Amino acid sequence: MLEKVTNHIYKKIVPLPHNPLREINVYMIIGHKNLLIDTGFHRPECAKALQEAFTELNIEDTDLLITHLHSDHCGLIGNFINAKTNIYASETDGELINFEAGNLYWKMLDDLFIKYGFPKADFGSNTDIHPGRKYCHDKRADFVYVKEGDVLEYGGYAWRVIETPGHTPGHICLYEPNEKILIGGDHILGTITPNICIEISSENPLQQYFESLSKIEKLDVALLLSAHGTPIENVYERIQQLYAHHNERLAEVLHILAGEWKTAYDVARDMTWEIECKCWEDFPKPQKWFATGEAISHLQYLYFSKKVFRKEENGIYYYKKIQ
Repeated sequence: MLEKVTNHIYKKIVPLPHNPLREINVYMIIGHKNLLIDTGFHRPECAKALQEAFTELNIEDTDLLITHLHSDHCGLIGNFINAKTNIYASETDGELINFEAGNLYWKMLDDLFIKYGFPKADFGSNTDIHPGRKYCHDKRADFVYVKEGDVLEYGGYAWRVIETPGHTPGHICLYEPNEKILIGGDHILGTITPNICIEISSENPLQQYFESLSKIEKLDVALLLSAHGTPIENVYERIQQLYAHHNERLAEVLHILAGEWKTAYDVARDMTWEIECKCWEDFPKPQKWFATGEAISHLQYLYFSKKVFRKEENGIYYYKKIQ
């Protein structure tokens, strides 16, 4: 179903089959030139949903902006690669997206998680752990790279690019200062907390995330259009809730590390998670992956804040609280 958000801006809910998120909000800005924000997975259900929106709006051509590298946002890039379409992304995530089209990216990410204690035996095949791998794009895109302060004019609006690394190293938002609208991707979500995970090119993603939240906090935002869930009207209240969530997580991780050296995988096992499983052993392997990634980001933040020690033994990192 297509929903009109405001003048010349429409939201399409695109299904994400076999994924806990269930769906993604993509936004279409209609005018002399059209702009689509994100795409959904590389799956026929997502392509069908987008085509339904194009038909209802009676459009054929659109430029495309990718907020970040995750496959639920860029999986259908290949459907838009043609001479008429500009495909925008940050250079950081654009390079990773093109790198992601090959198996080397996933191999490097697997090796990185092993370094933080994720058991190698739990990986299985490439498609078993990370849902984004199954539905990843399979073509390299010739991106038009955008950066902080660049302005994209669509639908009678002047959209300013805001760099908001944290959820991914090159995550970007679009901000319209006259109408005070922020199209926020996964940077700030109302119903769930964005996953902050270690990445190949980012050693301290939680620090980046805090800095990006602070940047948005300084903007005048009346309406935030997020990629999952409903629009957020009180952005500033939600930002405070996100700060509080991560500070509680940091305190929990410090408590877990009080006694002995542990890997990030060990810490993730001992953290509190809102998932319907009796114990860590019952977690689906993809959820163990995301939980471990979240634990890593908090451990690295504490490490760079000089609140925990980190040592490397046999190629694996271990952490312990500084007493």
